[in-house]
Amino acid sequence: MPISGDDYRKIGRTLAGAVSVVTARERGTDAIVGLTVSTFVTLSFDPPLVMFAIQHDANSYPAVVSCRHFGVSVLGAGQAEVAARFAVKGQEKVSATRFETGAVLSVPLIADSLAQIECATSQIFISGDHAIVVGLVEAAHTREGEPLLYFGRRYGTFAPAAPG
Repeated sequence: MPISGDDYRKIGRTLAGAVSVVTARERGTDAIVGLTVSTFVTLSFDPPLVMFAIQHDANSYPAVVSCRHFGVSVLGAGQAEVAARFAVKGQEKVSATRFETGAVLSVPLIADSLAQIECATSQIFISGDHAIVVGLVEAAHTREGEPLLYFGRRYGTFAPAAPG
């Protein structure tokens, strides 16, 4: 028998991870949708693939799983407000955010993020209460800076361990 949802959430709180915002455009309206994810990972070098998970009840779920292209913005240490804004439901998060447009796929990307990644949707797997979205990286741009991290329900930054 699997563990309880509460116990599973406790495990998740022990994992530190980089914070990213996944963005896409709704088909038909071209409206920008997006959500904060801590599940974004690089998957393959050849071909260059990335992946993230999105919960079925997320407001942006229909647009993200039906889009042909999406953007990923890996947030920097000074972008905790952006992460918090995209972690909640509602469209006002978009109007309060400065976007740039991807040069290759014209996807919306968060301005001044550490990495901006333009992806073509490659595969979608349904697993439990989430969909796992795999994207083929068509273009990317990086900047120097420190990453925004998420751990124990808080945003923070990286500090190297003391040599030991």
